[in-house]
Amino acid sequence: MQIKEPASFVSILYIFINYIALFTGFLLIRKTPVTINKKFIPKKETVLLLLYIFITVAILGFVFRLIDKLVIRQIVIGDTTIENRKLLVAIKPSIFGVLSAMMTPFSYIPFFLFHFLKLKSKFFGLICLVVFFLPVFDNLIMGSRSGIFIVIIFFAIIVSYFQLIKFTLSKTLIIGIFLFIGLLITTRFFVERTKEYMVTDERAIKHILTNAVYNFTLEPTEKARDNIINTEIKTLKMAKLTHMNVAQYYCHGIFEFAYLQKNYENPHYYGAFTFGIIFKFTNIILGTNIDLNKIQNSAPRTGIYTTFFGPTYIDFGWLAPFFMFFFGILQSIVYNKILKGNFKYIPLLFYFLIIDFFIPVINFIDSAQGLYTIFSLLLFIFLFKLASSKIIFQVNNERKQIRFFK
Repeated sequence: MQIKEPASFVSILYIFINYIALFTGFLLIRKTPVTINKKFIPKKETVLLLLYIFITVAILGFVFRLIDKLVIRQIVIGDTTIENRKLLVAIKPSIFGVLSAMMTPFSYIPFFLFHFLKLKSKFFGLICLVVFFLPVFDNLIMGSRSGIFIVIIFFAIIVSYFQLIKFTLSKTLIIGIFLFIGLLITTRFFVERTKEYMVTDERAIKHILTNAVYNFTLEPTEKARDNIINTEIKTLKMAKLTHMNVAQYYCHGIFEFAYLQKNYENPHYYGAFTFGIIFKFTNIILGTNIDLNKIQNSAPRTGIYTTFFGPTYIDFGWLAPFFMFFFGILQSIVYNKILKGNFKYIPLLFYFLIIDFFIPVINFIDSAQGLYTIFSLLLFIFLFKLASSKIIFQVNNERKQIRFFK
């Protein structure tokens, strides 16, 4: 690959300072020794009841999303991704769409709770697994690869955490093969999406290699491009394209951020870009008049990855290290909660791990409905705390207590 827009010293310095701020915030809070506090050990019946509730909520969220997109906004599964996205832009989301956005992330919870409880029912485990992957269906309809990656990585973290697979050399090799096949499928999916306007495979592949949006900063060399285009074996051609595509996807964000940092001329929005969903609700509920479309299109280039720091630069400029510092503190607090045995914080920490891993690539708070996911995982914490808490009150000088779930 060749770099068309090199990263400047200032942009690299900005990234470095923000990383230091994140690590400082995380390390500032003293880590609690691993001690299981008995008050955090929930009753199995309570967790099981919540498991049923979250399965129901996740399925309802999926149904609401189908109603919003297939019935109200008239998305057609057989239509092209371009046509479907035009419909989404033309018709605003209904109340079903808003509810589904908040409910769908609960699909991650049942699979986690099933293994936390060490349940043995294979049928029930299969239900939890199907619910976990329900968001993939919507991502396939809309042509979103980042959403699919979130689901797969979240699944891999849970599998690793509960040691559902004992890794050996052979199993690692098999998993690697399946992962590569999965990447091949997503590349094939990308080619099919490009064929919607380029008609043939050959023209679609050539277009991806020469005119894809991320080629603006990082593109294949002419030799590499010709090597892929002239490969006659289709599977091998797709494998080469996958390798090139993944490398560009993961690396172009650094150079796109450098371009953004150098060319950004709009004001900073102090959270309205990264946390746009919150301001969307303030527009609806409080009657504020924040132009979110203008904010979301304020970057010099759109439709590309600008690392985690692109949105934070748009929001905070050189004040972003303060945001990163407090984000590090938040992760440290969550981590400490888990060290004390407070397991309900684990899914939130899992999502923070995904955010941290992709910092050099994309901001998964701003993208892939990440803020909805964070809100849902926080709501899970609150609901679990509510379900396992008790209310103490006084009647005739006598203290009594009740629990929400016995």
